[in-house]
Amino acid sequence: MKPVFKLKAHTGSVLCCEFPTASPDSVISSSEDGSVRVFDLRSKGCVVTLNISSGDAVTSICLKNGDSSQLYCAAGNTVHSFDIRLGSSGRELQKYDHNTDEINQVALNRNATYMAAADDSGEIKIIDLNNNKLYKTLRGVHTNICSAVQFHPQKPWEVISGGLDSKIVKWDISKGRQLKIVDPDILSSNSVGQMCNPPFVHALATHGDSSGEMGRLLAVARGDGAVEVYDLGFQSETPTKVKGLKSGRSTTTNADGERKELALKSGLQCRLSADNGGHLTAVSSVTFARFGERGRYLLSGGNDGLIKLWDWASSNFEGTMAVEGAPLTLSIHHGKKINWLSTIDNNRVNIAVADTSKVLSLYHVL
Repeated sequence: MKPVFKLKAHTGSVLCCEFPTASPDSVISSSEDGSVRVFDLRSKGCVVTLNISSGDAVTSICLKNGDSSQLYCAAGNTVHSFDIRLGSSGRELQKYDHNTDEINQVALNRNATYMAAADDSGEIKIIDLNNNKLYKTLRGVHTNICSAVQFHPQKPWEVISGGLDSKIVKWDISKGRQLKIVDPDILSSNSVGQMCNPPFVHALATHGDSSGEMGRLLAVARGDGAVEVYDLGFQSETPTKVKGLKSGRSTTTNADGERKELALKSGLQCRLSADNGGHLTAVSSVTFARFGERGRYLLSGGNDGLIKLWDWASSNFEGTMAVEGAPLTLSIHHGKKINWLSTIDNNRVNIAVADTSKVLSLYHVL
């Protein structure tokens, strides 16, 4: 499969991309060149260029839910906000320089009243956007780079972070303390990727629809090539077999039954790895697809240059491609390391891919 088309304007690698939900005919991307670009999918042209004054690479972008005009972007240790409606000549609305190290991801809560900024120091800054001031600093748990952060879709006072210490941490931002720490070492299977790569957390994703069961799910992109889905309560209520955990012994001395019990206690719903036809190297991006049946599909991209579409929710599998109902629906050989993925429900294109090249690739699947 090849891209439907590619969008060219950046002069450096594209690091992040986002489809605005309120503007399905546009896509936004950021780059190492220190700019953010807004493309019109109908004309395939760049209609807005926002240059960051510092010239730092723009590592992360996010939009206010349901509002395609309010943009937040991270460059260096600063978050900048813009109103896209003002066009290329628009000046930044606000600058937030509370982080002490390079920011890896910014995220907004559902009402866009708080923003989280995760950085290389392992800290997460929580910023009060109504008053434009620092609200809390979440620290003391991650012992390495904090690479990813998301707000709980159903609980506005909870934040989930992941880092290169391989931990997933759930925080109460009102009290500034951790509620739950998930260490994956005991849950990992003997995947091909894990033999070479530890299970660092490279990306986290929650479902855009906060209602019902979908609002309680967290997808995790791991350095050992696995994609995991957790219940955000981090506690499984039904003692069923965890999808994707093979029989046999793990990399620890615990028996398989013990490992499954620990997985259930951690809320692990499924684990998609090389055993299911997945990535052989680190997974760099993951997202719940906005197209197709609600919550049914997961999309992952890796350092191997592959994009995987997983029918994770409807499959009944036991951790091997040989069984009926294996969850891998589609594998795209994109050819370049994936930096970021975004999806939209659109008849023209529904996947945007940021990679190590200077172009943004657009695909249509299903």
